[in-house]
Amino acid sequence: MSTMRLQSEGGGALVIAMALMIMIALISIMALDRANTDMALSHNVSSQDAAFYIAQAGAKRAFVDINKDNDWRDGYTDEPFINGIYSVVLIDTATDATLDDTVIIRAEGANIDAISRVELWTAPEYYYPFTYGMFAGNGLSFDQSTCTDSYNSDSGTYFETWLEDEGSIGTNGTITTSKLVTIGGDATTAIGGSIDIGVGSSVLGDTSTTMDSVKLDIIPQEEYDWARDNSDAISGMSGFDYTYDGVTKTLTTEAGGSVVLQSGVYFFSTIDLAKESNIVLAPSAKVTIYVIGDIVFGQGSTVNDEGMPGNLQVYSQFGSLQFDQDNAFYGAFYGPNAVIQYDQTTEVYGSLVADYIQLDAGACFHYDRNLATLTHNKTGRMLEIAWREL
Repeated sequence: MSTMRLQSEGGGALVIAMALMIMIALISIMALDRANTDMALSHNVSSQDAAFYIAQAGAKRAFVDINKDNDWRDGYTDEPFINGIYSVVLIDTATDATLDDTVIIRAEGANIDAISRVELWTAPEYYYPFTYGMFAGNGLSFDQSTCTDSYNSDSGTYFETWLEDEGSIGTNGTITTSKLVTIGGDATTAIGGSIDIGVGSSVLGDTSTTMDSVKLDIIPQEEYDWARDNSDAISGMSGFDYTYDGVTKTLTTEAGGSVVLQSGVYFFSTIDLAKESNIVLAPSAKVTIYVIGDIVFGQGSTVNDEGMPGNLQVYSQFGSLQFDQDNAFYGAFYGPNAVIQYDQTTEVYGSLVADYIQLDAGACFHYDRNLATLTHNKTGRMLEIAWREL
């Protein structure tokens, strides 16, 4: 009996030992399999991450190249990068008319058996020439009791949208005010410039003499040449008591004369309005005027009187802009080489950019805040406006 019990117990222990060994072996196999799976997953994730960064590298390289040449559309095919390759195509209005000036950079990156795709959306950077009420390359001068304020022609009349502030001024040079001047906004100059505020004068916004210089030469010669060749100065004008010389490109009026402009582009060498004359925009017209010489608005003259300033844009290459007494001007003027003389009873609604601007005693200027959204010409730089992974 004892011998049989010992043999039975010995056999049971062997079975248990073998079962334990099998269980350990199974656990080891499962652990090894799990480790292999984890390694495979980690490898796949690593490859996918690598493919993503390779695609990004291709998109960024294309972004650099399109900034070197805004017309570049070549892209790349199977360009090697570290342990992978990328390909890039560019999509613009040639393939999608809805894109306007947007260019899509679509990049694909590949690493081992992983592929990733990204898109970078770009658009050209434009100049915003009328972000200030008045800006001058060399200086601004305000005689006594002058002022600036603002309104928004897109939202209502001057009286409905008037604000005492936001009529900001700036210059790459100096700002000088006499007594009792009110600047209804900021007053800023470039590094090295200065601000001299007279007795009893005030700046309602901030003052700064440390801003970066503003680039003013944004109108190339080719643009004036194009305007000369495509001017609507004969077909788009009507009125009375005015003269336009098609050879010299001069526009003059007699006293009390009137010139009506239809929508279009007009090129003049000079503009000279006699007293109590006017330039009128036809209903809903949008007019751009290019001038290479002097502009003189005689006493009592009006230009786009009570119209939307954004509908009249004047670009001056050289010369001066003279506002005589009791003028009314509603428009945006851009003349980086011009000197503006602004008589005391004149009212200007819009924006003025010149080399030097002087306001006589009692004159006030009214910035149209709506002009801040106007763009003109590209800076040559493309901007990243959106990004996504496909």
